[in-house]
Amino acid sequence: MDRETRRELAAEIHTERERLLPLRARATRTTIALVRQNTEQPPELVPYLNLAFLLGVRRTQGPDAVLAFALSLANWAVATVDEVARYTGRSAEQVIDQYETDIMAVHAEPDEG
Repeated sequence: MDRETRRELAAEIHTERERLLPLRARATRTTIALVRQNTEQPPELVPYLNLAFLLGVRRTQGPDAVLAFALSLANWAVATVDEVARYTGRSAEQVIDQYETDIMAVHAEPDEG
């Protein structure tokens, strides 16, 4: 990526961040609600529950709220991986590799039925 493209991207990121900043508190509350609602659910249901939640956010709060919510979730995911790494004495990369390996293993299993 050349310098001008990086500059344009940085400017766009800054503009979007400023535009979404007023939605931050609501997005954080929405993230907490999703995590509380969908943890300790059967793993095979979680993607459907999460999608239903996201569609509800889009329907009731609009597309900007979905983007702010996605940013909040991404921030939570990064912070969570960092905490798991710290508490387990592994690097963040090792934690991510473990999740990636686990996900690949699940997708490699033949469907039952």
